Amino acid sequence: MSRIKEGLIGYDELDEDTGWYAPVAKKMVDELVEYQVYCMSLSEITQRVARQVREDYYSQDILLMHESYKKVFGTQEEDR
Repeated sequence: MSRIKEGLIGYDELDEDTGWYAPVAKKMVDELVEYQVYCMSLSEITQRVARQVREDYYSQDILLMHESYKKVFGTQEEDR
């Protein structure tokens, strides 16, 4: 690819030491996550986890959600 095209599309050659795939980047992210979680209150952690679990259920097919519900509660929720 020409340098002009690379500049136009924003392609930058990745440096092994600064790219997201570098081992040091993973370690830095892990440390930042650990620090952020350490600084959160229990209610904030609970809210974030609940939001993530809710998003996971809404991203599934409705039939999978019904199966999960049956496994936990034993019956399907009836429309009221």
